[in-house]
Amino acid sequence: MQLLAGRCAQVLNLSEFAKDLGVSVPTIKNWLSVLEASRIIYLLPPYYNNLGKRIIKSPKIYFTDIGIVCYLTGIRDKTHLLQGPMAGALFENFCVQEAIKIFFNQGQSPRIYYLRMGNNLEIDLLIEASARSLIPVEIKLSKTPSIGMGLNISRFRNLFSAFDIKKGFIVSLAEQTIPLSRELTAITFDDYLKEVAKVNLTY
Repeated sequence: MQLLAGRCAQVLNLSEFAKDLGVSVPTIKNWLSVLEASRIIYLLPPYYNNLGKRIIKSPKIYFTDIGIVCYLTGIRDKTHLLQGPMAGALFENFCVQEAIKIFFNQGQSPRIYYLRMGNNLEIDLLIEASARSLIPVEIKLSKTPSIGMGLNISRFRNLFSAFDIKKGFIVSLAEQTIPLSRELTAITFDDYLKEVAKVNLTY
């Protein structure tokens, strides 16, 4: 669990874990299944529905309680939390875990994904609003979100125009929600949760 915590918000590499722990890949899979069933971790699947063969298809690791990650990685104060080497990953984990809880609390399986392609195109979170309708979300540990932080959302929209890609969001530490363009909004954490809940209720 300490190794998992140190790699939260990263793509799962079973072979790397097996090597570090000196056990087989099947054993790692068994341990992960126990942690998943216990709702301690969540493996965020990649979105690769008809997007081609260049998609990375391994899941990303998230914990459902950021406090467990902080405990396991030795984070004990606010400064270390917000300015330490894991600050960005922890904020991403927190945003994903809260989205997961919205779905779980309404008795539904989370319809959220991430995207990473071989051409360096990455989207932190894709929320499935309908069968081919997606809401792209970037998660940035910043108080001053900018339109440049949404460049991958624009690339995604241009590359896959056949999909119904909704307005994108940048979740940050900003104190108010601000439109950055017609198709991109810098959104507060509270408003982000409202958007996730809205999607879940109208799917």
